[in-house]
Amino acid sequence: MAIGRIYRRKFGVLIIALGGLFFSGMGYAQRINFSTWTGSDDITITPVMASPTLNFNQKQSNISANSPAVTINLSDMQTVAYRIEAPEGFDLTVEVDAPTFLSLGGTGTDPATQIPFRVGIAYSNLLAGDEMTAKAGAVQLPLGFYNVTFPVNRRMAGTPGPPPIPISGDYVRPKATAWFFIHGELGPIGPVNAGQYLGDITINVYFTSNE
Repeated sequence: MAIGRIYRRKFGVLIIALGGLFFSGMGYAQRINFSTWTGSDDITITPVMASPTLNFNQKQSNISANSPAVTINLSDMQTVAYRIEAPEGFDLTVEVDAPTFLSLGGTGTDPATQIPFRVGIAYSNLLAGDEMTAKAGAVQLPLGFYNVTFPVNRRMAGTPGPPPIPISGDYVRPKATAWFFIHGELGPIGPVNAGQYLGDITINVYFTSNE
């Protein structure tokens, strides 16, 4: 629980277009678009890849009708990773709004134009210096869990430390880096039409100071 002055601000939204490339005799190109918005100078979020994609065809090149689900696991190289830099006294709340289906062209509504999709999320707040180290110590939520709150820097057991120094003059809060990961499962694939399957994921990140 935050103590003393508490404030909570929305700092960013990421919109992700996910493409499930589906093969039925011929292939279709995949288009994945990211856009970002940051409303606070206190926190920055940076994707590990310059143009991040959650691409199920990088995990399994041939995705066909009437086939089992394709899963991108946390440990896989296809997982999308972000670095979140924020004052170390902050708690972050991440809320993920994800579709339960990817649809043909982003507009399909009947069973022949939809593929089930479940997003997976994980975070690491152990001050990992790189993606692989962060994944090894990450806390993974079960598929279907979309919200999580965690301190930027995991507080160890024992007596809590003193509250953060209030902002005044030229004082700059010390910062720490946490990691956030997006992965998921596409399918099982039913008797769907061939084409490009798309969906949008919105990620809202809020913070609370503990001063």
